[in-house]
Amino acid sequence: MAIRNDITIDWSLSPRIIEVSKDGASPTSLTVQDLYDTVRSLADDPVAIDDDEIIDAGGKETLSVSETVVLTVTLYNAKIKFEERTTWTICEILGGNVVAVDGNGYAMNPIEPSPYINVDRAKASSGTLVAGGSGLTTEEHNKLMEIADINGGRWKIFNNQMIFYKADNTTEVMRFDLYNKAGQKAEENIIDRRRV
Repeated sequence: MAIRNDITIDWSLSPRIIEVSKDGASPTSLTVQDLYDTVRSLADDPVAIDDDEIIDAGGKETLSVSETVVLTVTLYNAKIKFEERTTWTICEILGGNVVAVDGNGYAMNPIEPSPYINVDRAKASSGTLVAGGSGLTTEEHNKLMEIADINGGRWKIFNNQMIFYKADNTTEVMRFDLYNKAGQKAEENIIDRRRV
């Protein structure tokens, strides 16, 4: 647990502002874990005891001996602000995800703009695995299946088009318009195809 003393919260604003001081130990970076630990600690302060919930987190479940689910912090009616500078500075939020919702529960940007500050925040998401544990995302799996379908079934040139079918030779996968050198649709001397 790392509680930083360079982070303050302005509870009087809406959304509330969680500010990282430019004079702190790490004025240009903030880990998601430090954010969570510090804001939780500040929320326990008597000045904030009557305020609505400001932060929650999920993740860090163990996947294997060396892997855990990424930490995702949700800010409730609050935003992160790095204290303004006089020259352009890149500040980072590392080690997980930060999302925010406004006072009505609608998604909003978790970063409050500040003069001469550009905030770079890492974003991570869990991949979707295809049944069987292939390690591919659903999109990658679908693309591979499309390639397999094209190569596994009938190919037909008809009415200035090339039509590809699945292995059953009846289910169409995709079709292309065919063009000759003059740029006209054709079935002979084809030099170009365009997916329809």
